[in-house]
Amino acid sequence: MNEVDYPLDIGEKLLELAIYCKRSVRGFRSRAREMPQMIQQLGLIPSLTFLLSKIDDKNLIPSIQYFIKGKEIKDENNLCEEIEDKGYTSYLVVSFAWIKLKLNDVQFIDKCDNIEELTDCIKKDYISVLKTLKNDKNLLSKIEDSVLNFSIELKKIVDGIYGGEGDRGSS
Repeated sequence: MNEVDYPLDIGEKLLELAIYCKRSVRGFRSRAREMPQMIQQLGLIPSLTFLLSKIDDKNLIPSIQYFIKGKEIKDENNLCEEIEDKGYTSYLVVSFAWIKLKLNDVQFIDKCDNIEELTDCIKKDYISVLKTLKNDKNLLSKIEDSVLNFSIELKKIVDGIYGGEGDRGSS
């Protein structure tokens, strides 16, 4: 999977979700528009920690299950509201999944044994990956370039799908 294929997959899932929810994706679209510039100005780690500071725990697992695991939407109200209103959690999930794919560490939920502590486990994994990147400047540089390219492509795809007079799904 490359920096074009993965954003196309995410764009397709986002379109399916918008149709299912009958809502716009303006929150996710806002994140897609601001992320490339944020990475260029602040760097990858500060950009991702900013997203982390904005996530909504109740949307973390549904976002992973839908965007990464390809499962059906179970709690559509939360996920539909997430992509329309804020988009921080879903954008962080797809970005983090890309990083883990590039690191050849594709485990997400599977890594966590205790279901009650699933959200905390995922956050610990996220912090662990960020520390790994911070401690290896060469790896950070490669991953940052890849995430920037992915983010630029995702921005173009989301703008292409949802550009014009308002977002699809809101009519």
